[in-house]
Amino acid sequence: MNVGPGIAIAGHMITSFQLLIAGALLLCVAVILMGYRRDLKATLRQSGVTDRLAEDLGRIANALERIANQPADTAIRDAGRKSAATIGTPVEKVPDAEPASEEAHRVAYSIFGR
Repeated sequence: MNVGPGIAIAGHMITSFQLLIAGALLLCVAVILMGYRRDLKATLRQSGVTDRLAEDLGRIANALERIANQPADTAIRDAGRKSAATIGTPVEKVPDAEPASEEAHRVAYSIFGR
């Protein structure tokens, strides 16, 4: 077995000193990129506006989840009624959801700051 002065990669001999220099260059590039990235970082300070925005976004998310879960709620309610009917137990009368009037769904423009 032939022991050479370095590592053979793709037919080229690379010495340990060359590997050390390449590692140092990569480390310098990483430091420069991290320093450049630090300048681009934005911070969000807590204020009344951001708190209000978070509350409004939370309300919107909850409303969207309720809308998305409506078909599942209906399926669960129907399955419960079928199960209760087969067992023979009385089913509590749950009023079916009525479509809300147009007035109930109106949202004031003031919550969006208009």
